[in-house]
Amino acid sequence: MKKQFNTKFQSRSSLLAAVLALFMANGCSSNPSNSPSADGDKKTADEIVPPTNPDGFSGAIGNVVKFSDHEVEINADDKPVFIKLTDSLRIYAPSPSSMTNIKNAGYVGVISKKQPDQSEDQAAQVLILPEELRGLNEGSFMLPPEKGAESGGRMTNGSASDAGGGSRMSNGSVSAADTTSLTLQFQGHSRTVNVPAGTPVVEYKVSTKIPNMGDKIFLLVKKGADDSLVSSKIVCF
Repeated sequence: MKKQFNTKFQSRSSLLAAVLALFMANGCSSNPSNSPSADGDKKTADEIVPPTNPDGFSGAIGNVVKFSDHEVEINADDKPVFIKLTDSLRIYAPSPSSMTNIKNAGYVGVISKKQPDQSEDQAAQVLILPEELRGLNEGSFMLPPEKGAESGGRMTNGSASDAGGGSRMSNGSVSAADTTSLTLQFQGHSRTVNVPAGTPVVEYKVSTKIPNMGDKIFLLVKKGADDSLVSSKIVCF
């Protein structure tokens, strides 16, 4: 049973790795993208809102080649990338969690897919992110399909909210038979996603984990004074 759970958890981590890889494809922009919709100020639930990152940050993802206290080398798209690490480095790793750990205004990511009748989105995975990662890829955008799939679903990152009549677990708990919903606020937009019972939830926390050779990691990076890449935050999968 434990082996089966670990296999499923690793698969979900691989899905997050694919999501973070998309950050790179979108350039990990640090500039807000609030372009008006075709309906002027009207912002529809299905509108694509390109992801943004905290000011000045971009992203790097790859497998660890070498890791030391002051620098990490990763293999990104078969190319070596060297990133300096600050003394204030924080490493984040996932652990199984539940919807009860989502706080109002907490920063959350939801991977969702349309139901067969196309009526509404349904969550496939919920990611609880720490306050230090607030703003990471904030937005709502389509994911590339997994191998053999027709569509890859949608990723929405934003602040959990009860605003606007949102139905995010008003009692703060959920039973095994419940289906609840989660409302996220991002870049002036709002999106509500149904979360069926049993939907996998993971929470990212500061960890003492040291990435090993071959581990896939994501780093928030900035350019240093000498044009080198510098990071103070690493997300492990």
